[in-house]
Amino acid sequence: MISRKTVLVTFLIILVIAHSPILRSEEDLHRVWAVKDCRIVTQAGPLIEKGTVVIRNGLIEAVGAQVAIPSDAEVVDGSRLTVYPGLIDPLGKSLIKLPEQKFDQTKMLTGQYTDEDRGIKPEFKAFDHFEITKSTLEKYHKAGFTAAQVLPERGVFTGQASVFSLSGMNKNTSIILRDTCLGVGFSVSSFMVYPSSLMGVVAMLRQEFSDAAYFDKHNTRWMKEMKGILRPEYSLKHEMLSDYATGRKPVVFLCRNQNDILRAIDMAGEMKLDYFICDLGNEGFRVIPELKKAKARLFLPLTFKAPSTSIHAQKGRDARDLAEEGLYPKNPVKLAEAGIPFTFTSFGTDDPSSFREGIQKAMQNGLPQEKALDALTIGAARFLKLEKALGTIEPGKMANLALVEGDILAKEAKVKYVFADGTKFELKEAAVKEGEKPTVNITGKWEISIEEAGLKLTMDFVQEEAALSGKLTTPFGVFDFSGGTVSGNQVYFEMNLSVGGQDIDLYFTGIVEDDKMTGSVVQGTEGATDFTAKRIPGMGGTR
Repeated sequence: MISRKTVLVTFLIILVIAHSPILRSEEDLHRVWAVKDCRIVTQAGPLIEKGTVVIRNGLIEAVGAQVAIPSDAEVVDGSRLTVYPGLIDPLGKSLIKLPEQKFDQTKMLTGQYTDEDRGIKPEFKAFDHFEITKSTLEKYHKAGFTAAQVLPERGVFTGQASVFSLSGMNKNTSIILRDTCLGVGFSVSSFMVYPSSLMGVVAMLRQEFSDAAYFDKHNTRWMKEMKGILRPEYSLKHEMLSDYATGRKPVVFLCRNQNDILRAIDMAGEMKLDYFICDLGNEGFRVIPELKKAKARLFLPLTFKAPSTSIHAQKGRDARDLAEEGLYPKNPVKLAEAGIPFTFTSFGTDDPSSFREGIQKAMQNGLPQEKALDALTIGAARFLKLEKALGTIEPGKMANLALVEGDILAKEAKVKYVFADGTKFELKEAAVKEGEKPTVNITGKWEISIEEAGLKLTMDFVQEEAALSGKLTTPFGVFDFSGGTVSGNQVYFEMNLSVGGQDIDLYFTGIVEDDKMTGSVVQGTEGATDFTAKRIPGMGGTR
């Protein structure tokens, strides 16, 4: 047994200096790779049945059937793999950690509401609230995703989106584009705060866009001439909105039914906005003539849920379920047949594996595979104005690639490696012995006690069949793990923390009985100490 002092010091190191810069591994620093003898789906030309992709300093250096392997390259055997452009989640919200909303009840007496109370938050930036853990990053990689645009969702002006390469947890090194588009919702505020009706929301949107466009015009004229012109009163809100109100940057209308889509088309035409429609209600197919006339571009969700305003939802559960199974999953193929440009959004799915399941369901309902792949690669890149950097496998583009056994969009596909910004990530399956399938599910929040050290820790587990991931949350940050396993009622996982210039390895082994766990934790080569754990009631998981 290791001493109480050793364990206590180890965990104090973890908690106190967890915010220290994480050192990059030797593999992260390796910048020249060659994937040889692979099948290459370039999305820029014909399929290459057997070729080589060379990566140098984060970019694709060469691709083709007759490419020579550089002498300084580390070689990846691609003989059983197909190389695809890394998939892009072109619009999502799950990688943003929104601050807790607190409403000051005294405002109900004074009526002194702020723009934030009304949902007018153009200054809210996804970049400032982007958060990704190691286990979440691995989930995206396992689904083949190497880039994502994230957008806040709350309010009327919901905030500004950013695009990230899924190359690590440091947002300053993974950011591709900041403040790319502005979210616009038709959601009303509470009944006490204007706008408390849909009519009020539409009126307020028109007023704010008009005021911002006027502010921009007035300010531009004053900056040019100055003499004889009264300078405009400064407004942070209108400055933030001005790029969007004048069409210099696009807005994304978050539309929850077909009526919202028509409102968005009318408003965009009236205000001369550059815009996209996020078809959260899956009802784009109902207004195809209007979409074609407006030359609209759509983000399509993959949840295929009927909006509450639809006739199917109003007829009862059976009618709604029938429509969600046979009608709404055809939304993508109907829009594709009509020639309306679209890509996808992970709004409503959050988990990348659910996103992929939605793609598969769309293909089962008639969406051609090549159209689905296009929408997740070069089509998504075009929507983000990143087609010169992402979406295809061509020399000079970012080395964001997915190396897959099988077809990347097939259910049985196995992503073996991804490259993001030229950094290689190897994805390993959870190792479970044959015949030892899990007999427990530990998904949920657990309190772990290390009695010898007098420590109590909280762990959030996520179990998907035999695969286990999770995170340890502390006042100094979140430490996560992936690659754990559940075999029978036995649990194994390990955490590696690079802090303060040192690697700290923790290996947990436990046995689960009902809502309790007993086991041991090993810290590096220092020996083992016992731990116990109990599930926190009401925090998820079933046995």
